[in-house]
Amino acid sequence: MSTQDILIFATRQVHIYFGLAMTILGVTGGIFNIIIFTTLKTFRETTCAFYLTAVSVVNIIQLLIVLFVRVLSEGFSTDIRRTSWVCKIQIYMAVCCRMVSMTYVCLATIDQFLSMSHYRRFSNLRLAQRCIFITGIFWSLYGICFLIYYDASLGICAVINSNFGMFVTRFQYPILYGVLPLTTMTTFSVLAFYNARTLISRQINIIRLSRDRQLTVMTLVHVVFVVITTLPYIIYFIYSPEQIARNTLIYAILLLIFYLSFAQCQQWMNKRNTNQVVPNIETIDDIQLT
Repeated sequence: MSTQDILIFATRQVHIYFGLAMTILGVTGGIFNIIIFTTLKTFRETTCAFYLTAVSVVNIIQLLIVLFVRVLSEGFSTDIRRTSWVCKIQIYMAVCCRMVSMTYVCLATIDQFLSMSHYRRFSNLRLAQRCIFITGIFWSLYGICFLIYYDASLGICAVINSNFGMFVTRFQYPILYGVLPLTTMTTFSVLAFYNARTLISRQINIIRLSRDRQLTVMTLVHVVFVVITTLPYIIYFIYSPEQIARNTLIYAILLLIFYLSFAQCQQWMNKRNTNQVVPNIETIDDIQLT
């Protein structure tokens, strides 16, 4: 067996075991998150939890449609993406779900920061619902260009316009997948965490404080996980787009790691937080926080 055959076999095994397991666990975790955020009164009344619920819904769609199709194609050699309309729909859903999910996470971090600042009035469900709707419409319209410029005319699902391919390489990946969302969510999650630490000096209801601190930690953990799983794939894609065809195994591993950011692995943090008991104390002055 040649080296190339070994790499092809290893790539298939990675997709089968890692990709399939990620799909199953990710969907399960997403459902778990939705149940928590929609049934517990502590979270149901917060806009940050509303955003995170929307993130979970989008991520489930991403895993079931985009990742599962890739697992079938690369792992089981059932490349349904050779069909033109399947190729277009898969690319469209991949772009829309990624952009919508990242935007919702950014909005969640911004909202969590606003909810613990002097601009708390901007953190409300009505505004969050409008932002969710507008974001979904915007990225759905943006994805239409991928329906136009991606096709499987040669039996491979790929971009068919060189200028658009340059746009994807130089703007879509480094800016829309990388710098813009990662900088936004990192900045506001850190600011929200800082605000949560400084709430000790204010007269705030302990139930609200406990809830805000839980949401802040959950959001920060989510952001850190997104950054860690996204950066390697983005850097590799930008640094050597021509090498991807030759380094199929490396690309597959980095891409699946990238999909981990949509697999809702923070579900265990959510489970731990829901098991915490909020003490029956009225104000922050009644307890000592570390």
